[in-house]
Amino acid sequence: MRPISVFLGLIAICSLNFEAHCEDWPMWRGPRGDGIGHGEDIPTKWSTIENIRWKLEIPGDGRSSPIVCKDSVFVTTSHAENLSRRLIRIDREAGKIVWNVEVHQGPIEKQHRQNTSASSTPATDGKRIYCAFVDDQKMVVSAVDWDGKIVWSVSPGSFYASHGFAASPVLCDGGVLINGHQDGGAFVVLLDGSTGIEKWRYKPDTDLRSFSTPVLASFEGTRQIILTGAKQTVGLEPETGGKIWWVDGPTEKFVCTPSIGLGHVFSFGGSPSERACAIRLGGRGDLTKTNIVWTKERSMPYVPTPLLLGKYLHVMNDAGIYSCVEPVSGEVLKTLRKGGNTYSSPIGADDKVYFFDDTGLCTVIRNNADYEVLAKNALDELVQATPAIADGALYVRGERHLWKIEKTH
Repeated sequence: MRPISVFLGLIAICSLNFEAHCEDWPMWRGPRGDGIGHGEDIPTKWSTIENIRWKLEIPGDGRSSPIVCKDSVFVTTSHAENLSRRLIRIDREAGKIVWNVEVHQGPIEKQHRQNTSASSTPATDGKRIYCAFVDDQKMVVSAVDWDGKIVWSVSPGSFYASHGFAASPVLCDGGVLINGHQDGGAFVVLLDGSTGIEKWRYKPDTDLRSFSTPVLASFEGTRQIILTGAKQTVGLEPETGGKIWWVDGPTEKFVCTPSIGLGHVFSFGGSPSERACAIRLGGRGDLTKTNIVWTKERSMPYVPTPLLLGKYLHVMNDAGIYSCVEPVSGEVLKTLRKGGNTYSSPIGADDKVYFFDDTGLCTVIRNNADYEVLAKNALDELVQATPAIADGALYVRGERHLWKIEKTH
């Protein structure tokens, strides 16, 4: 098996002189973009009072995930009544709001009933916090410093998608990568992290909404951005945004972030039907007929991103149907109905997998093919955001509160 490494934690963040602890959670799905926390000892069991370090009410509405860096936790939020989009800094130990800054104000965009105007997760390089919002005319990307001052704010273009916006910024080579797949004028841009100046722009072949967050990877010495959307899964050059390779599908519209490992890209799309495929890395140009090693159409997700943990691919679809897949062969090792509807993506730590469904119930399983349940924990609050892991704690955003779950005794 040829090696592949996801290099968000090793290359992209280091190139930004990233100052945070190596196992902070600085962006969507963590420092490597893989949803895995390393060297952590987060609780397996909790309740609304047991192993709860603090619980903080978050004003406004948002579905973005928390990020954790140095002494702080950051979340975005929105207020429809005054058209405000905001970034909140929270003291990591005390669980108190340090500042709550308006980053953008503009007319509320058209959006899916389950979406909000603050569904894009921010990212930080330890100096600035980057966040992306849209209104009914344009996208706005901003950098905010540690004191809550807006360093720069730019609009990379107009934006329209009937379901709103949700893709999250990704740190890349001293810049901020933004996915602007939409129903008109789709784009992907890399902005300079210090100035907001555009470094390059990629124009997808099709103008079509998708909400997938890109992932950075390196395979056989070739660094690449893996991106899904607009009927394709593609690999882009980080330096220029040029296309290295592409395959058709697996569907038209995407929300899931692709998973990468074992020499493959695992791509999941959900509209007009839920489909998935595994793509063998290596090669250039159109790889549709040569590098797709398996496809699936049953019980695949649209919103929750699957978790590749070791030799198992853990898949939870929107309706709560769980599948454990052998990644390279595509063999389904286990499938069952887990429970309720699910938007939150699973995360992994200590060879365990944590699944939150929409009710706030978290099922913890061992990382194997047996769906070995270790615990079930209820927060009694809607949870549709994906948790963050840092320093032995789990940070969970509910509909109204942010919870820090940590061993308290």
